[in-house]
Amino acid sequence: MAIIFNVLVFFRFLDPAFDAPVQANQRRKDMPEEVRKQVYQSLLAKSNNGKLGKKDTTVVAAQFGVHIRAVQRLWKQGKIALANNIPVDLGSRKRGRVGHKTSPVDLELLRSIPLKERMTIEDVCAKLNMSK
Repeated sequence: MAIIFNVLVFFRFLDPAFDAPVQANQRRKDMPEEVRKQVYQSLLAKSNNGKLGKKDTTVVAAQFGVHIRAVQRLWKQGKIALANNIPVDLGSRKRGRVGHKTSPVDLELLRSIPLKERMTIEDVCAKLNMSK
């Protein structure tokens, strides 16, 4: 009995795939707009008169590899839009809220600078007293 155990332990150290850790699928942090539409379409297909079953959001979340709360949030957004007779827009709500904030530029001041003095961004920014 001890010999069989030692042999198993020996082969276990030789074969790296014998005890390889299983990696779970990583969920995506952001959903592309196409995936959002597909998630919403599959929720619509599973719904019955605007009502989802008990595990429908869990099944759809596992199917697309996204978090269940993201699926529930998409369904809620769609229901609110349909209740208000608005077309359902599933685009990202991050647009305009992330990245560098735009600085207001007065176009009249920009036009008042002669063309010869606004050949580079640095020249224009120096004339308008703003950073590049």
